[in-house]
Amino acid sequence: MLYKRYFLLNCVALVFITSCGGGSGSGDDAGSPNSNSSNDELSGYLFSQDTGNYAYLIDALSGTARVIANTDWSNQKSRFPGGLVKFRKRAIQNDHNYFLVNAIHCKKENEDALSRDMSCIYLQDYNGNFIDGFDLLHDVYELQMSYDYQYIALFRDFNPGSTDQEWFEIYTINGDLLSYRRMESRKIRWFRDGRIMYLDGTRFVITKPYSTEGDQTMTLPDNISNGGWLSDFDISNDEMKIVFTIASDSTAFTSIVAKAYVMDIDGTNIRLLADVPEGDPKITSPSWSPDGRWILLEEGYVTGQDRDVLGASGNLYVVPAENQGKVYMLSTVPGERNKEVIPFMHDIDGPGSSTVFDTKSYGEAFEWIP
Repeated sequence: MLYKRYFLLNCVALVFITSCGGGSGSGDDAGSPNSNSSNDELSGYLFSQDTGNYAYLIDALSGTARVIANTDWSNQKSRFPGGLVKFRKRAIQNDHNYFLVNAIHCKKENEDALSRDMSCIYLQDYNGNFIDGFDLLHDVYELQMSYDYQYIALFRDFNPGSTDQEWFEIYTINGDLLSYRRMESRKIRWFRDGRIMYLDGTRFVITKPYSTEGDQTMTLPDNISNGGWLSDFDISNDEMKIVFTIASDSTAFTSIVAKAYVMDIDGTNIRLLADVPEGDPKITSPSWSPDGRWILLEEGYVTGQDRDVLGASGNLYVVPAENQGKVYMLSTVPGERNKEVIPFMHDIDGPGSSTVFDTKSYGEAFEWIP
């Protein structure tokens, strides 16, 4: 069933600006001119993910951002009649055809005011058209669609606030349950052959095809994990490498101290990818470019405790995926940043200004798609 109601939304313009400076993890660039790589080497789009009304698509080449049509979900009361609906959206890996919308508390199970809340899951295309979806009881998180559009992997929380009632599940696009197991992770990625990778402490776990049952594991060596845990990851488009973050500390909110690493898909050749010049790095949301040449990282984003404590925006950076024998330093200060690092910035105050990209305006994380 295809829904034919559209809403025209205003577009938002952004421009990526690169600035000057030096700095290097190894010190070999210190004091030298920083001729940051230009965004004319970039391709594809950034899709804004996580919570919030509206979905944004940002052209990596031109820097132009637009609101995707028909994503004013909070105004679509006939589809999402719940009183306090929380919207999450997810791009499909290496795909520019469809994306997933997850509306938590979208409706009640029945007309009884005390009945259980449901989550509504829909597939939308980038013109805003709704594709058939399905509803599930309770809170749903971290949706990921398979490459063939036939299956959706997700986590469902039967008792929010309790860690022993979270389930890892796979459904068909029609809402039929295919596989499930009790587990808490929320970070999952599909392979093209139907296997799924998820995180478990310091282990990467790979399932059997189209199953939640683990089949292979890779454990980080102690000298890499160093008492921390895996917090996020992404698989390169050729499925040969993994970029991941290791968290060493966290707060009661979503602020974490984490660094970014890269390794081969078999767990070998691990190297530190990015850090900050001093202090505690808060590197999150790694995403590989579709062409495999670059890796997107966010640094510094902190979610606030409530409306009165708003947290802090993060900064977006693009670093080369190729091993150049150095650790890339991420910083808004040009003299502390490697010349190879591309900072994402925009001209909200007009052409020529250099305001740092405000991630809170567009999403909490970004997926790089073709």
